[in-house]
Amino acid sequence: MTINFKSYEEFHRDIVKWERQLPEFDAVCGVPRSGMIPAAYIATRRNLRMVELCRLLNDPVNIIARSPLRGNNPVMREARSFKNRLLIVDDTTSDKGVTFKNIREQLSNFEHDLDVTYAAAYKAEGSTLADLSYETIPHPRMFGWNWFRHWNLRQSMVDCDGVLCEDWKGRPEVTEDPEFEEHVRNAKPLYIPDNPVQAVVTSRIEKYREGTEKWLKRHGVRYNALVMHPAKTPEERRAMGDHAKRKAVTYAKGYKSKQTMLFIESDEKQARTIAKLAKKPVLCTDVMRMFY
Repeated sequence: MTINFKSYEEFHRDIVKWERQLPEFDAVCGVPRSGMIPAAYIATRRNLRMVELCRLLNDPVNIIARSPLRGNNPVMREARSFKNRLLIVDDTTSDKGVTFKNIREQLSNFEHDLDVTYAAAYKAEGSTLADLSYETIPHPRMFGWNWFRHWNLRQSMVDCDGVLCEDWKGRPEVTEDPEFEEHVRNAKPLYIPDNPVQAVVTSRIEKYREGTEKWLKRHGVRYNALVMHPAKTPEERRAMGDHAKRKAVTYAKGYKSKQTMLFIESDEKQARTIAKLAKKPVLCTDVMRMFY
């Protein structure tokens, strides 16, 4: 199975190309949160007014005039005229287009003269609620700027260090290691999934299960299983050298015979190996790239 993935770098490159294709507008409104990214670029590139969505939906009358640029901006300094063309932009829209539907419905409650165009950088196949888009990306799809909020995490497994929390970067872990124990207890969170995951699969040894469970609970990580490395000591684990292989076996087998569609790993070398052995996609967060 292929997951159609876009990294943040690809997103930015696409926005730059897309902006050159868009017709003229008098103001831009970004849909929080991800829609603010293309909206800010388009408005900055063209010296356009930025309209806040909350203000627009509260009172759209004369909203463009009420959203001026700074006084030293050429548009304001030279008192350039403007009309009523408003671009409402989001990063993506689905075949249901709930966000755009809701905005249309709320704006219909007002009498205004805005000429509104709805645009999404990416749209799903069959989506008709965006007037303009840059690219059609079929499902399943996932984006580098918000993958940790994706519904498909319910069918995914994730690594711990380097994904859920900042990686241990100090030195090779040893059997009696107060510094690593401190890391287990108080590592800074990195990507906390909005949805429950099938399993957290880590190379931490069983010795650290209780501390890991407490950290996951404290930071709101929901999961069905916590799979630890079976080695007795860190030295034994390093001698086994099976980090990627063990994760790949767990991934391929799935959780209680349920389908697992994605593994999320921080280390690029391990990510490539897991994908090759499991024959399923792996998202590498260090380089924000999908491997197959």
